[in-house]
Amino acid sequence: MEQHAEFVVRYRAKLIQRVTAVMPIADALKAVEIIHEETYSNIFVASTKMAKMRVLLDALNTNKAKSAFYNLLKVNESFLVEDLEREGIEQGITGASAQSTSEVLETDSHPRNAKTVQMEAIRQGTEDQQITWWNRNRSDTRHSTKIEELLRETGRRKVGNLCFYKDEKYMIGSGGSGTQVYVGVSKDGIDVAVKIITKNPKNTKDFKNELSHLQYSKLESPYIVRYVTCEEDKDFYYLANQLCEYDLEDYMEYLRQPEQNDRKVTTLRRIVKEMLLGLQVLHRAGVLHRDIKPRNVLMDKEERARLADFGISRKLEEGKTTVYTDRAGTKGWEATEIVNQTEKGGYKMSSDIQVAGMLVYYILSDGTHPFGDTKDREENIKKGQHSLEDLQDIVAKDLIEWMINKDPAERLTIDEVLRHPYFWDEFSKDAVLRKLGDRPEIQHYEVLAKLRKFYMERGHTERTDPTAALTINEAFSELKIENEKRKNDILTIVGEDLKNLWKLFNTAEEVTKGKSFSNWQSELSKIWTDINKKLPEDILGLLRVLRNKLVHANVRNEFEEKKIFDLFPDFFISLHRVAKDLSWKY
Repeated sequence: MEQHAEFVVRYRAKLIQRVTAVMPIADALKAVEIIHEETYSNIFVASTKMAKMRVLLDALNTNKAKSAFYNLLKVNESFLVEDLEREGIEQGITGASAQSTSEVLETDSHPRNAKTVQMEAIRQGTEDQQITWWNRNRSDTRHSTKIEELLRETGRRKVGNLCFYKDEKYMIGSGGSGTQVYVGVSKDGIDVAVKIITKNPKNTKDFKNELSHLQYSKLESPYIVRYVTCEEDKDFYYLANQLCEYDLEDYMEYLRQPEQNDRKVTTLRRIVKEMLLGLQVLHRAGVLHRDIKPRNVLMDKEERARLADFGISRKLEEGKTTVYTDRAGTKGWEATEIVNQTEKGGYKMSSDIQVAGMLVYYILSDGTHPFGDTKDREENIKKGQHSLEDLQDIVAKDLIEWMINKDPAERLTIDEVLRHPYFWDEFSKDAVLRKLGDRPEIQHYEVLAKLRKFYMERGHTERTDPTAALTINEAFSELKIENEKRKNDILTIVGEDLKNLWKLFNTAEEVTKGKSFSNWQSELSKIWTDINKKLPEDILGLLRVLRNKLVHANVRNEFEEKKIFDLFPDFFISLHRVAKDLSWKY
């Protein structure tokens, strides 16, 4: 009994991750009063199998309860027990909780021992085809023991090149119109997820649509789920894609385990980027996903995020930016313009972007939605009412604000999303400082500020014609700007009517209001005594100073040592906004 309890404690994390038959075990434990009604109810209402498993294990507070669970696990998940005990032997763990493989196979709780399985395979003439060809390609994954058990099932199905078994313990997903997904194996030994689709007019259309996207060469990517094969019979289509370890909801549940704490934040950031890279592949190929949500992001065995489920995706026609169809997607994961439509609506890439922004927030906030709980979510999406209070990272918030804007025209494109400061490393930040800092507007910023002040003192604004009283060349003379190259550069920047001059400074002032860098001169004077205080105390003046420090003073290491950007955490997102408003490319 104690050894069984040790097994449960030792492998707790892996049991949470890998046990699928949670409810049958809970039913049996409730029947013998190992767990009580309240615990059983909590297990039943938990949203994922891992959450159910965590509740169940937390309730096993005696060795007797743990031993009962262990014995039921051997009945319901025999090959998982076998795998874990084999692992124990390899790690030098001895005792009853580390029985040999043959002992596990031959226990009373597993009447189909190894010899029986072998004889069945021989009788079916499929030992080489059904077991050996899988073992050739075997790699330990979350589903490996489940597939091993599948291949020993006498009732497994073979359809064409696919082997699977329609039983709840092998089911890993489900969808609309009764679609179910099971673990399976292809004849060449590849682990697959087999989506079984009932043949009817709607399903047939969606199946053919999804198949065409999966087979589209431009969608081949590490960030898109990989197509393997498909089969059909008179009643069903069988679509086989690479077998991934988790969908995003289950993977985030896995990351909530205490032992994952050290890598959780960086892992979630990585998933965000990989999901968006998958969307970039789609959009560059002219494909709208139209059903972005947590269940449609899968994690492969390398823990890489891949977009999946293209049943309602659509390819844009050449030269078109919109697809007009009936409303499609998942409630609560639709763009504002789609929720507000009354008849056939227009889906654009910007529709995907808004929903992807919802998903970015969902990931980084560890499972909350920017438009609220399920009850009010759709109404909030209609109105554009959102909250980002469960996220502290102001750079991530800025990205999400751009993406989930109610106005489709104000949302970023996918390429702009991936160029956002949220994804910049130190090398990228340096490159942006150099690129934007080298623009003529920034190189001449001090002189431009003098020119603007000069005109304002004479009562000119962006709404008046400055040349009516003073030409630009007369202004140069008054300001004693004599260098011809400088004159030409400034004239190119501001234009004869100075419209660009007003826009430059209005944009800089607007972006600077209320920001951490609005008094940058006093802050930086504590660190560097030689900063140019003649520059305007706005974001572009600060850009000029930082660019010069980076290029001329070679003080990049001081940026880190003095934590310059910690002083101004909103600098880069503000600079990004200025560049976008002024159409500066970088």
